[in-house]
Order: sequence, then C-alpha cells, then structure tokens
Amino acid sequence: MLTARTVALKLEFHLFKKERALLRHIVPTRLQVYIRRTLRARYLVWEAAEYHAWLERQLPARRARYACELEKGLLSILTPVWEGTPLHYFKLLAQSIIEQNSSDAAEWVIVNNGCQNRELLGYLAELKEHSWVTMPHSPTNTGIIGGLRLCLESAHGRYVLPVDADDWLYADCLQIVTWWIRNKGFPALLYSDEDKLIDAHAVQAYLKPDFDPVLLMNSAYIAHLGVIDRDLALKYGGYTDKNTEGSADWDLFTRFLLAGEATVHIPEVVYSWRMHPESTADDAGSKPYIHSSQKAVLQRYLDNSGLAAKYEVEYSPLLPGTADWWLRRRHIEPWPAILVSIETGSRPALQPLDYPEIPRFSFSIHDALPSLAKLATEDDLVCLVANDLHIDRADWLWEAIGLFERFPDTVMIGGCLRNSAQLTMSAGYVLGFGGGCGCPDRGRPAVDPGYATQLRKQRSVSAVSSQLAVFRAGFLTELLKDLSVGTSVCMLGAWAGAYALRKRKRIIYSPYLSGVSDLDWDALAKPEEVAEFERKNADLIPDHRFYPAAFGTQVGKGYRLRS
Repeated sequence: MLTARTVALKLEFHLFKKERALLRHIVPTRLQVYIRRTLRARYLVWEAAEYHAWLERQLPARRARYACELEKGLLSILTPVWEGTPLHYFKLLAQSIIEQNSSDAAEWVIVNNGCQNRELLGYLAELKEHSWVTMPHSPTNTGIIGGLRLCLESAHGRYVLPVDADDWLYADCLQIVTWWIRNKGFPALLYSDEDKLIDAHAVQAYLKPDFDPVLLMNSAYIAHLGVIDRDLALKYGGYTDKNTEGSADWDLFTRFLLAGEATVHIPEVVYSWRMHPESTADDAGSKPYIHSSQKAVLQRYLDNSGLAAKYEVEYSPLLPGTADWWLRRRHIEPWPAILVSIETGSRPALQPLDYPEIPRFSFSIHDALPSLAKLATEDDLVCLVANDLHIDRADWLWEAIGLFERFPDTVMIGGCLRNSAQLTMSAGYVLGFGGGCGCPDRGRPAVDPGYATQLRKQRSVSAVSSQLAVFRAGFLTELLKDLSVGTSVCMLGAWAGAYALRKRKRIIYSPYLSGVSDLDWDALAKPEEVAEFERKNADLIPDHRFYPAAFGTQVGKGYRLRS
C-alpha cells in the first residue's frame, strides 16, 4: 500500500524532474509554482496529524517546565516591514507577541523600511501606542540587510530575535527563550526548532540537531528562531554585507562561527515560518537573489577562514535547480593516504580514485583488526573500501580531505551507500538506533533526500559505516588498541563512533562519498558483538546530539515522532 509520503515523492520526482522541460514550455511559471505548492501542501497537511497530536502533548508540559518571568532589557524582537508586507499575517504576528508580553518586558523594534501603504501605516501607528514598541523609520526601502541593520542599531535588549513580519511565534516563545538564556549562562547565540504554517495548519516540523558547524555550512538551519547577543552582532559586523541580501541571518551566524562563539540549541518548536506565494519557506526561487546571496555567504566564510585558494563554491550536484551549494575541494596539495581494500569474497567492483598514486593494501573481512594499525603512519589518512562497492565519484578522497581540513576535530568520514534496488542501506548512524548502532534512513528510496534534506547534506553524525570510510590514522590506531579481541570490521564504524564521542571528536557524513553494494554490511554483525557494544556503551546510548530525542529509535521508526 502506498503511503502519502511515497505518493508525494513519486509525484514530485516524476512531475518536476522528468517532465520539467515540458512544463516550462506549456505551463506559465506562476502556474507551475501553484501546481507544485498545491501538491506539496496537500501532502504536508496529510502528514500533519501525527505532528499535531505530538504537539498537543508537548505544549502543556513545556509551559510548566519553562515557568519564568520575562526580564526587562533582555530581549528585543527585530522586524523590518516594507510596502509589500502582508498586513493580515503581520497582524497575526503582532497578536502573538502582544499576548505573551503583558509585562512589557520585551522590546519590539519595527523598522518602517520606506513603506507608503496607508493600511500598513495605520496599523503601525496603533502598535506604536505600546510603550515597548520602538519604530525607527527609513525614508526609502534599504532592503533586508539595511532594515535589519537599522533594527539592530536601534535595539536595547541584550539579545535580539530577528522575526519576519509574515511569521508567527508560539505563545510561550519568549518565556522559553528567557529560560534557556539564563540556564545556559547567557551564551553568544541560541536557536530553536521550528515548523511551517499553511494557512492555519502547522506542518513540516523541523526538530533540529544540536549545533553542528558542518550542517551550518550546508544550510542556515539555525535561523528560526535565532537568539543573538546584540553587542557581539554589532562587533562582528552583522547585517552589513549587501551581497548577502537574501541570507542575512546565515551570514551573521557564520561570523559567530568564525569567531568561535558558543551556540546553544533550544529543543522546542517556538517559531512558525509561513508558507505563501512570496515566501522562501516553500520556494527559494520566489526571491531570485537567494542564490547569489547564499553563494556570497559561503565565499565570505572561505575568504575569512584562509581557505579560499583551496575551494570552489559550486551548486550542489545532488540537489539540481535549488539554492544548495557545495564547497568543493580543489585537487591541489594532497594529503598522505593509504587505501585498504576490504576483501569480502564478492566480485571486485569499480572503485575509481582521482588522486595521486597512494599505497594500496588488502585486508580480509575475516582478518584481526589490530593488523590494520601496522599499515599506516601517524599522519596518514586510512581509506577503507569494501572491494564489492561500486563508487559513484572518483573525487571522494578530495571530498574527505576538505572536511578534515575545515573541521580539524574530525577523525572519521563516511558516506551514503545503496543497493542495486536503489534503496539506501547506510548513511549517518545513530548510537542506540535499533539497539546498538543503526541508520534511521535505511530502506529509503535513493530518490528520497531524507529528513530535512539531510541525506543530501554534509553533517556531523554519531557514526558511519566502515564499508566506505576515511580515518585519521592516529585515531584509528588508538581505537584499535581499545577494542576487544574479535571485534569485526563490519562494526568498526559503530565502535569508532562511541570512541570518538568519549574523546570529544567529530565524525562526518558526506553524500559525496557514495556507491552501490548488495552486500548488507549491517547484517554481517554478529548478535553477540552487538550485545557487547550495547553493554560497553550503555552510558552513551541513545545519542541525541544529531538525532532529536522526540524521534523513535526502533527500526522502521526513523525520524518518526514517538507516540
């Protein structure tokens, strides 16, 4: 039986991939957008029942959990408005703020960005009657960057909360934000979970991982709701680069990242991003400058990290036609590496490697793991590749080097493997999923980009499969000394994940390391070794750093809300 999700995936894939060229010729652009949004909206509303039931259970509990008084001088909400601001949605936002700010403790800075709309100006005059509303004015529309900069300069709160005029805040948003600021010792930057609104329907909840700089360089996932130290935002030049007009918050977050500032995740949905024809919540193409502004953010990050000479900012080949980018490592300055072919007994497959010649070794799937440590020197990268694996991209080692280079605490990198039936078999693993260590995406159609498109994005994870993996040799040597006799190579990724967590090291999943194999690597693990893994790492399981606690950990329940 086809689920609503499967139907939606098939419709989107066939209609908007295979028939896109035909649609462009026979259907006006706005109608194309309408068709796509209608299909997606219907699917999202079908999916929403499970989320609504979960949310109804959460809201009463969290109101009690975060009981605290708002603090005067702590929070300033920033909202630029302009000629085209949808008044109906803006009034709904205002109502959501007024109702939770009865003590007048929070400030709302509303910049009139050159607006001449009489109805909107009349409503702004009403809002100005509130003593806690500040309303600086720009005689002309200075754009998103200019409006937010004026908001930032006019604010008085210790923290600023950028909120779009057509979005909405949950009734306990300011209370929850205040609680987390205080209880986390006033960090530089915080961010919350979010969902989207189709009319009055809350859909597509994004329960986010803890702060992950790898994922941040793939998407501005911490934008809604961002809670930002105002003085630091001014210090780092927030909202000053007009080249980032459509990605103002992402640019600001990368500035905090480059400065090494602490970032805290608020694991609660407090912000709703509204989906309507002029909103990027549904389609980044609704604002054509989004593409160039996102590229500008990433280029600025490279320029200021001293890495620009080694990277190109290119469109992601995994998400064609979208505003998604890949920091592609240029094929210069190679690192020392060795390649270890894991002999599985299957017929050898195509394993292209666009890289200067490196030493190659064979290792049987039945060999004792400690012998791996004898193959590499401390500075090497050790590449493990199952001999039956058909690798998709010849530049996979350059991709791994780029991630090791940009995130120096990384000790292991792995990728996305599928079988010949085009089902995902391994991607990012979660310690504690399915018992010992499993992949929540296992069994997804390869066409499915995954939860929040995370199968197509580089990101930090608990573990990755050793079927295709690149290790730092020093870490691998330490790990092998720590393992029990009889540990198998097929569970090496799980053991590495647990060891990396204990050593506070990073493991990265990259979709650019990918291939096809019909050898079910996970099924090779012996039950007694899985039980031993669970026993030795019971204090780490389940790992919710990159897989929210609200999601199920049983096989078949990946990224599904707990009942």
